[in-house]
Amino acid sequence: MSSVLIALVDVGAGVQLEEALQRVGFTARWRADAATTIVATDADVVVVDADALGVELVTTVNAWRGSAGTPGVIAIGQGAVAREQAPLAKVTLLTTTASIGTLTNAITDAARLRLTNAMSWANARTALGLPPADPELRAMAVMLLTSRSMDLEVPRTALRWHVASYVTLTPLADELRADRLLTVPELAVIDLCDGTQTLQTVLKRANNAPLAARLLWLLTSIKATTLTPSVADVTTPARRLLAELLNHMKARSQRLAGSTFYDVLEITPLADYPDIEAAYELQSRRFAPQLLANYDLGPLAATVHTQWDVVEKARSVLVDIAARGRYHDWLRENHGRLSTVWAIDPHIAQQGIDAFARGQASLGAGDVHKAMSELAAACRLHPGHPDYEANLAWARFRVEVARGGDKFTCADRERAHVENLLFGCRPWPRALVALALLCAVRGDAESSRWYLSQALSVEPQMPAALQLLQRLGVRTPTARPA
Repeated sequence: MSSVLIALVDVGAGVQLEEALQRVGFTARWRADAATTIVATDADVVVVDADALGVELVTTVNAWRGSAGTPGVIAIGQGAVAREQAPLAKVTLLTTTASIGTLTNAITDAARLRLTNAMSWANARTALGLPPADPELRAMAVMLLTSRSMDLEVPRTALRWHVASYVTLTPLADELRADRLLTVPELAVIDLCDGTQTLQTVLKRANNAPLAARLLWLLTSIKATTLTPSVADVTTPARRLLAELLNHMKARSQRLAGSTFYDVLEITPLADYPDIEAAYELQSRRFAPQLLANYDLGPLAATVHTQWDVVEKARSVLVDIAARGRYHDWLRENHGRLSTVWAIDPHIAQQGIDAFARGQASLGAGDVHKAMSELAAACRLHPGHPDYEANLAWARFRVEVARGGDKFTCADRERAHVENLLFGCRPWPRALVALALLCAVRGDAESSRWYLSQALSVEPQMPAALQLLQRLGVRTPTARPA
């Protein structure tokens, strides 16, 4: 049977577990020093103390798995932190009252599948029954050949923790392709790994799921692919768009919590029927299920229809005069417990509109100090309005630079503020132009063009956006989803 190292803090619990495991045939040993330090061991399995480790469980489990011998790891604990951290550590968590039979099964599985704890070069070589070797293409060729007939349980178990992770190729994958080390079916799997699809989706779309699982396990082990919970990078338009959509969806959930129907559509009580329909159409450009169905949103896909149902409900209530009146009565009764940016007094909303118009006029005239004053007034009247806040950020940047502030530092700060402000919102063209200006000042022409194309997808003839695009050397803008 397997050998077990018991790394529990409590001496009584450690000794009792040691004796219990020895009685059923395990070679078990409790070591006090192992409870707080990674020690050299030839044990097949290490039992860690999840309650004592708390938030350090992930780090400690990974350290044990990366130690010599690559032992399997199980955890014992029952506190809230232990239950929270165990899935992050990808470790089986047993309660302190678990039966000896349950412990035996967990230890046996951990020992049998210990090489699936981490996808690494050394683990892959061992799992394939190959001797140690340096990571070079010749050794990789042998590993690829051997993996094609390996037991499916190892890759399947190793990958199961990463089904919602995005699969992205590294430059090594191009080397494997260039050296013709991949078969035609494997190349078809590689073509799916553009960083915009989760592992679960890639395996579903592959013509041969077992082949794909073995291949992706090996490619990840040799670092030809990466598996990441979010989009790995935004160096391609497709990945950048997906990353933005994911950020919008996450922020959207937070914005909708405890909000009003006006916040859902991002309109004030001044809005009439055309305004409501226009707002609904702009929401659909970013959050409609028909649009989002084209993207692999991972776990967030489950929230798409729920969020959109709220948009539909908001529209149906606010376009119906009687229903809108009843909703206003409800708002007055519940206003104190609601979080709102948009359900403000119509007179104040109009004052904000007027102040913003004066601020825009002052910006156009080159009077940035007056512009900042007027835009700040608009933000005080209607805090959180994307157009107001973004244009105030642009005016504030210009004023601070005029006063001697560092241009790049100011641009970075204001850009981060505006980007964070716009996540979870429908597209706001004037806010996007202000953001594009901040990007252009910083020298990030690609991001500037990105945001301008979103603004022009809503207002194709927007003068400020077209002029900035021309300055950036773009004659015909490439339309991007808003």
